[in-house]
Amino acid sequence: MFRNLRLKKHPYKVEPSPGSLTARWLSEDANVPATLKQLNELPEGAKKRIYRALIPPVMLTKFDINPISWEGSSDYQITLKAEPLQGEVYISIGKMSDLCEEFFCLQLLDNAFNGIDLNFLIISDPSSLRFDIDRLADGSTTLFGTAGRNLETEEKAKKAGLAPGQVREGLALSRLVLNQVEAFLVTCGHRAFFLEPLSYASAWVFERRGFAYLRGHKLMEDIHKEFQPDGRLYQALDGSTPFRQPDQWCTVRGRAWAIHDGLLDAIEEKWDSLRMIKKLGYHAGVETFPDASY
Repeated sequence: MFRNLRLKKHPYKVEPSPGSLTARWLSEDANVPATLKQLNELPEGAKKRIYRALIPPVMLTKFDINPISWEGSSDYQITLKAEPLQGEVYISIGKMSDLCEEFFCLQLLDNAFNGIDLNFLIISDPSSLRFDIDRLADGSTTLFGTAGRNLETEEKAKKAGLAPGQVREGLALSRLVLNQVEAFLVTCGHRAFFLEPLSYASAWVFERRGFAYLRGHKLMEDIHKEFQPDGRLYQALDGSTPFRQPDQWCTVRGRAWAIHDGLLDAIEEKWDSLRMIKKLGYHAGVETFPDASY
């Protein structure tokens, strides 16, 4: 499970959060990581100066938003939530006419080990067709299919080429955004960040972006093995639901929909507790589905 990680002979220096940032603190050991909680104690203008580094300028100019002022002639608005005493930052972009419809969302959290978790990331195309897989008929949330399922809409999303959890097509900017996050975290003195993939498809994407597994590597390898002809997952693709068609074993998206549909019961496993790590500046080289077609 830990084959892609290597222990350091000299552990990184990690210290408890010393409270709010000061010029003296910043002028001392630059290797000690600054926490989000510390950054959130800064004045609003200072926080905006720091956190705007999390959004790639090219993504903002694509929607006619000034990357410095966050203003523009478009109908889009950026929201920054970085409350004092809280160890998290949330940045979103949505239409001013409907801020509930955010096409970009990024949430980072301090974790218990003086590190950073990427808790939430959405990068979708606001001009593409929306599929309400995140809502039931009565308007209640499905938490992107994790707490309930809108089966009819999920089937339409699958046919349209989306993966589980997607409400719209993506903007193909995940690599750029994650590179931006890495640069921000290096500035803050961190050496890695962590996440828990929502779906098999997102885990595969994060592998391609250089992440390794803290938990779940063996499960991913077992999934690949059991999706081979004569494997238990391959045999469970019996056509009993729209999400379990026989040809789904050969693509990332097809496997993801089958797993989302509960196919892992066939090997007595569940999609939970996976955790991934990205060492800043390094690509782990993990590939649990070699030569995959998305």
